[in-house]
Amino acid sequence: MKNILYNILFFGAALLTFSSCEKDAELTLLQEVNFNEIPAASPEILILSQEEGEEAVVTISWAEVIFPIEAPVSYKLQFDQAKDTIGDQAWNNAIVVEAGSDVLSKSFNGKDLNEIAKDLGLESDTEGNLLVRVQATMDRTVFSDAISIKVTPYTTVIPNMKVYLPGAYQGWDPSTADSISSTATSGVFQGILSLMDENSLEFKVSLQKNWEENYGSDRNGNLVWDSNTGLSVPEAGTYQITINLNTLKWSAEPYSFGIIGTATPGGWDGDTDMYYDSGEQTWKYVGELLPGALKFRLNDAWNINYGPRNNDEGSAYFDDPGAHNIVLAGFYEVTFKINPEDETMAFYTIDPVSWGIIGDATTGVWDTDTDMTYNSEDRYWEVTAELKPGAVKFRRNHSWTINYGPRNNEDGILFLDDPGAHGIAEAGTYHITLEVDPANPEMANYTIEKNE
Repeated sequence: MKNILYNILFFGAALLTFSSCEKDAELTLLQEVNFNEIPAASPEILILSQEEGEEAVVTISWAEVIFPIEAPVSYKLQFDQAKDTIGDQAWNNAIVVEAGSDVLSKSFNGKDLNEIAKDLGLESDTEGNLLVRVQATMDRTVFSDAISIKVTPYTTVIPNMKVYLPGAYQGWDPSTADSISSTATSGVFQGILSLMDENSLEFKVSLQKNWEENYGSDRNGNLVWDSNTGLSVPEAGTYQITINLNTLKWSAEPYSFGIIGTATPGGWDGDTDMYYDSGEQTWKYVGELLPGALKFRLNDAWNINYGPRNNDEGSAYFDDPGAHNIVLAGFYEVTFKINPEDETMAFYTIDPVSWGIIGDATTGVWDTDTDMTYNSEDRYWEVTAELKPGAVKFRRNHSWTINYGPRNNEDGILFLDDPGAHGIAEAGTYHITLEVDPANPEMANYTIEKNE
């Protein structure tokens, strides 16, 4: 009897305890949990740009949500357009972003917010509204009221390493056009373009070596997609071209380095212009120099100038009083290039230049050049030499690195690194001239005339 009574009391107590726990759980679940404040966005109006893509542009903040159980609260943000936040499917297509546990704010950089806006259908360069709400989850999930932010997204420009500038100066062929390189700012390109023919000052911008993606101009400094109107500069010269595909703006500023000093043709009174080798991205001068000093400066002014500290290291420094000393008069090639990693420093070379003839028609045959002499008055190289039947070619500095050959005996035109040669049919004394334009090295002119 005692056992029976004990069992009845035990099960009664257990039933009472279970009933009490069930009631407590029910009461806990029924306890109301809400966001007590509306979230805030700072700022509420955003005009996004690719240049600021990695910078924080907006912060969403909210008040803590109190749950009846002490445990970490997980927060998420939901983004959607207003039209998709009503009806049975409300917020079903929202973009959800994890915020973290027990955090009360979340910041977004321009790139991430731009992707959210574009994914939700907002148009580039057009202000649109996004609704944002906060989701809090612990033993259940609750949502805040939604707030609205105004966002103007941008079209992401895939960063090219360079863009091309086909134009009248080179026959409007993107495959052979000069190019300018990307800068530290994505979508912005800058470089040098030489337009030396007054009748060929127009060009366009192509993203590849073809016409599939190109920009023209509206004549007001704006780039226009696939426009029939080209970009143009006011006069012949060398320019620093800046192309900004983020803002669709462009500019051209006169930009030309020259040499100056007692060793140069202009002395200290005026620069002797260098030409820009776009292939090597280097400024060059090829011509006569006298014994004396040589420095480098931009746009015929001392605002930007470079001077070396000695003749040996091949470096020049911004606004340095030093100069390179030319010891012997002669014909030289001078090169100059600003250090792209440190614009207060530049690299330069000054090397003697000579031209000669070579071939089995010459006394040196194919082994030794017959040197030519530079005629300063007529601005060509010349030599009078005994020739025999055979071939004649031209090369620089006793090397095949730079050489010219003709394709026939009639037109007097030489081609860089061409296998052709001028044929000498009759032995005799010949006067030979060579005219080379260093700025246009693909071709040169020559004459070979037999003395009577």
